Amino acid sequence: MIDPDLSHAGWHVLEDTDTPPAGWQVIRVMRARGCGWDWVALMADISEDIRSGAWRRRPVHERLVRIAGKHKSRTAAAHALENMMATRH
Repeated sequence: MIDPDLSHAGWHVLEDTDTPPAGWQVIRVMRARGCGWDWVALMADISEDIRSGAWRRRPVHERLVRIAGKHKSRTAAAHALENMMATRH
């Protein structure tokens, strides 16, 4: 289980995975706890109805996605995540 400390932000991440979910948005790229070069992305299912204010009608789900490879910086990890999402389609 990936365990970055998200409790201070009020997040309750229920699931982690190696594959970015289709159509989900990246909220934040961060280091995995205790791993200097391992990164994860916090992703949520924020669709058009959520952006338009209809979010009160359904819960927003979030997931931690492991970013493949070892990366020195957040920027490098974000580029790797973009590549993961592009090759998924």
